[in-house]
Amino acid sequence: MAYSKEIYEKALDEIKRRRTSAEMTAQKRKSELCIKYPEFQFIESELAKTGYEIIGAFSLPAGKAEKRLEEIRKRNGELRKERAKLLKQLGLSTDYLDIKYTCNKCDDTGFFEERDDETGVSHGTHLCSCHIDLLKKLSVEQMAKDTPLELSAFEDFDLNYYKKSKDGAANYKTMKDVYERCVKYAENFDLDSVSLYFYGRTGLGKTHLSLSIANEVIKKGYNVIYGSVINFLNKIEKEKFGREKSFDTENLLIDADLLILDDLGAEFSSSLTLSVLYNIINSRICRGVPTIISSNLDLSELKSRYPESVASRIIGTYAAVNFQGDDIRQMMNNE
Repeated sequence: MAYSKEIYEKALDEIKRRRTSAEMTAQKRKSELCIKYPEFQFIESELAKTGYEIIGAFSLPAGKAEKRLEEIRKRNGELRKERAKLLKQLGLSTDYLDIKYTCNKCDDTGFFEERDDETGVSHGTHLCSCHIDLLKKLSVEQMAKDTPLELSAFEDFDLNYYKKSKDGAANYKTMKDVYERCVKYAENFDLDSVSLYFYGRTGLGKTHLSLSIANEVIKKGYNVIYGSVINFLNKIEKEKFGREKSFDTENLLIDADLLILDDLGAEFSSSLTLSVLYNIINSRICRGVPTIISSNLDLSELKSRYPESVASRIIGTYAAVNFQGDDIRQMMNNE
């Protein structure tokens, strides 16, 4: 995936901060112990000496160097045992002074060297998974700034408006079930959650409930991308034709923990938009990650509006949620 220079720099700065913080924490612990316990200071001084002695041993003739190195290794091992014993006496774990990096794979450098397990031959240096995850996280955060996500809350969803609509009793019951289903979905959300297709006329609460779900999912630590289909497709079109090169919106949408696509059906259809829409929906199905789509189109209209390749994937894999009632926004405006 392509990322902007700004995102790469932010990621490297954060990785450097993590490494520095881990090393400073370990050094602080060591300094505190050296000040409080003279015997600990002695052990650390002796361990430091063995490092210099190893360097000096390499200047000796081959036979003597090997013997001297063995003596130094033995002394080093004894000192480490003494240090571990002292730490235990102080009620501390034997790894208390180890540097606790955030990522043990790359030691907070952002890169790791891949080597063949049998031969030890290097296959080159690669971006660590922690580095890739950070790039994705920062990209999602940047996208959220570009398309502000004004979150809603379940407690602000007023079911009483549905009682005032035509067929109020039936609509209230239906929407109460929809509301409770959305609350439960948010409470139990994980990356294996089912995808949802919200459909119904304008002003029935599709956006409010999808944003309420987003609110709770973000609190759980997942990354969420929300936006209208038309805005995403316009952005992707500009990127594909070279007018914007700082983002790879299509892959960001595919990689998000939860993607919420609003107002499907309002966009202009072309071979490009249909191809992109299919790729996003199909790729997320293949990855097994959840998506929420809201639309004014019911299932039969969805079939008429889109090719079978798109419509069948939504109908076949998404759980359909039917919103019923009259336009709530109009009711609120008339109060």
